[in-house]
Order: sequence, then C-alpha cells, then structure tokens
Amino acid sequence: MSTATKTKPEVKEFTCARCEVTSRWTEGLGAATPPNWVKENGLYYCLVCRRERAIDEAIAKAGDVSTADRAKLRSSAVVDFEIARDPNRTEGEIAKAARASIGAVRKARKRRPS
Repeated sequence: MSTATKTKPEVKEFTCARCEVTSRWTEGLGAATPPNWVKENGLYYCLVCRRERAIDEAIAKAGDVSTADRAKLRSSAVVDFEIARDPNRTEGEIAKAARASIGAVRKARKRRPS
C-alpha cells in the first residue's frame, strides 16, 4: 500500500502597494512577479497603478497647470509609459493600450531620445 500524500501546490501572492489588488499564482508562474507587474523598492505595482504613477509623476513635474493641460499631460504620460514599457510594439498596439491615437504615439516616439 502506498503512503504517498498529495502536496499542496505553492501559492505565490502579490499585493499592489497602491491599489491593494491581490494576484495569486500557483506553481508555474515562472517569473518573480505577475505579468506586467513590477517590484520597486520591495513593493509590487500592477499595470494600472504603474500607468497612474507615470501620470502622477508627469503632473508633479509640470507643477501648477490648468485642468486642460492636466488632461493633455495625462494622455501623453500614458503614451510615453506604454512606449517605454515595450518600445517594440506597433503604434497601433501602443495606441490601443494607451487609449490614444496612432498620431499621438508617433509624436511621442519623435519626442523620445533614441
């Protein structure tokens, strides 16, 4: 008679430091973090919060700006973030992820140093 027992799969748990969403992974994650998450200074951030942090940083750098300018900053910050996240994606893929136009992505690529 076999005395083998089933072992519980190891569950890795990640909680976003900003929004507190939790991602749980069983064996087979194959990476240190869930896809599109990052670990910075010991804290994990989900993709949504990474975008929001990029927006917050752009607005903070701009200082006191009008509401209209803040909206433009938000849009361009997300486009810039998406380009930096994966510069090899097509303009269409980046535009879709950033909810922006392909023209806005092309302008942002021209602004970026090579």
